[in-house]
Formats: sequence, C-alpha cells, structure tokens
Amino acid sequence: MHAILLVLALMAEPQATDVIAVAPVYPVTAYRGGTVVAALELAKGSVQDVKIVSGDKPFVGPVVDALRQWRFPEDRTNPAIVIVNFRGPDLYSMGSAQHAVDARGVPDSLPRPRNVTEPRYPPNSLGQGGVILQIDLTRKGAIAKSRLLKGGGDLAQACTEAVRHWKLDPPKKIAADAPAPEAFAVCVFRQPVLSAPK
Repeated sequence: MHAILLVLALMAEPQATDVIAVAPVYPVTAYRGGTVVAALELAKGSVQDVKIVSGDKPFVGPVVDALRQWRFPEDRTNPAIVIVNFRGPDLYSMGSAQHAVDARGVPDSLPRPRNVTEPRYPPNSLGQGGVILQIDLTRKGAIAKSRLLKGGGDLAQACTEAVRHWKLDPPKKIAADAPAPEAFAVCVFRQPVLSAPK
C-alpha cells in the first residue's frame, strides 16, 4: 500500500509549468457532487472565453469565475479542455462513483471526456479545496501522465488516482504533426458530512 501511495505521489509531483491555475470554490448551497466540462479560448496567454459544454447548475458559476483567472504561456493560442469534478460531500460513500459525461459540445480539436470517476475522500483527512492536474493524453485518448499544478497531500493523491480511471476520446481533428493532446483535470473537495440531505 505504501508503494502505491509513493508512486501516486511521484506521478503528481509538481513540475515547472507556465500555467497558472485557480481552483473553483465549492458552492455552499450544493449538497451533492457534480461535473462541469469547459472549453477555453485563449489569446496571448489569457482566457478570452469560457464555453460551458456541460455542467450541473450550482457548479457552473464558480467554474467560470475560476477559469477566467487562468493564465497560459503568451504564445499559446490553441484552446484547452477543462474537466472539473466536485466530489460529493458524503463521508461514507461506497467506493468511487463513475458517471458518463455529456461532451457533445466539445470542439473537434479537443479531447472529449466520456466517463469521470469521482475521487475517494482520503481516510484520516479533514482537508478541503481544489487539486488541478495537467494531463497528457496519447493520440488514442488514454492518459499517459499527469502533472500537479495546484494542491497537495492526500487530496492530490486521491485526485490523481481517480483521474487515472477517467475515459477520454481523442480529438476528432488532429494534425499529424500536432503535439499529443492534453486536458486539465480539477477535483474539488469539500469537508465531508456523515450524510447528505435526500
């Protein structure tokens, strides 16, 4: 078990990056988890537009507010896909829930998420907040590796483990000489409760 945690920690080890990312805030009115998929239009490193492809209502506003603050290298002009999972606040959920994602509105040049696995809340942890990973994909859409951009500790390990099980389809249109596709994964944790309202 310790070897697995060490591998996960190394996989999510912070790397030098030019991406500055801000995690969304968990809405205080939300009592269940949800997922938001957003496509970012960039110009000179700044986010020019946030297009919500799919998302659960209470989470869309905080996602848009956070993504508008993201910064990329100035020479980057290609769009980016961001998948944000707000983990449900139940302390005693049975395993990691996986659910399908509606990604019909994702531009053809970006990978399309199919399934998102919600991270487990780490045992013996009382933290909350966001973890942001930059994930490199193979040309077939499989996750090749991830880099931690924000967050740490048990929550980062839980997010990294969950993201390894996410399923994405490759971009519909990709040039032969284009670099391997990438995506951004965000896991937002809230301090758990014994059970959420029904």
